[in-house]
Amino acid sequence: MRLIYERNGGASRQVDLSDLIELYRHPTPEAGAWLRSNFVATVDGSIQGPDGRSGSINTASDQRIFALHRAVVDAVIVAGGTARNEGYRAVDLAPWQQEIRISRGLAPTPTLVIISGSGRIDPSVARSASGDNGPVIMVTRAGGDHDALVAAGVEVVAVDGEDIDLVRVVDDLAGRGLPRLLCEGGPQLHRDLLAAGLVDELSLTLAPVVVGGSGLRTTRGRDLPAPLDLELQFALLGDDGALFTSYRRTPR
Repeated sequence: MRLIYERNGGASRQVDLSDLIELYRHPTPEAGAWLRSNFVATVDGSIQGPDGRSGSINTASDQRIFALHRAVVDAVIVAGGTARNEGYRAVDLAPWQQEIRISRGLAPTPTLVIISGSGRIDPSVARSASGDNGPVIMVTRAGGDHDALVAAGVEVVAVDGEDIDLVRVVDDLAGRGLPRLLCEGGPQLHRDLLAAGLVDELSLTLAPVVVGGSGLRTTRGRDLPAPLDLELQFALLGDDGALFTSYRRTPR
């Protein structure tokens, strides 16, 4: 993998894992949280392949960077619809990811946080593929029956009202000692986080493929209250042609 642009300057160069860890490490906020969103999209702007899932458009290098994102965060945030569509489970990690977390003083696994207004999540979400179950929290509206989820080991946070207050969710996670946050979708949740001013950094992978069709974008829903200005921090080129970009929000 080659670093082809860095905001602070420097020549194009090959990078190794230690370089990537430094590029993708989360700043430790003095207060509150630091939230990064991560998406892969095709050249024609779709975040879905023909099967309706993101996994069919990512590349080997994107899978590696996706795994690195998870190795350096405290919690992974995902919408309920994405959790169902993509088959999310409690996060488990490979040994190399665990070594990164140990070296950085992080918990053994990141917490999976599911934002679901309906609360319709299969209790199997609490069991990781390997059996080493990381923590799972579901934030949902009050009033539903969540006994099966609780019995499976999911912490259910039920909030009053029609809408889930994302500012309160992020503040609560930071208050739990989980300030380094990663949003993996979906586009409606991503739009709402952007609108609330909660996204500090947007990591976008451009997969070298065109799929056509009517696939979703990285955001969905109403226009943002105002366009958000972003500043490119760095760009990487994978050996398989995937382009990795990192943008940070800039004050208007």
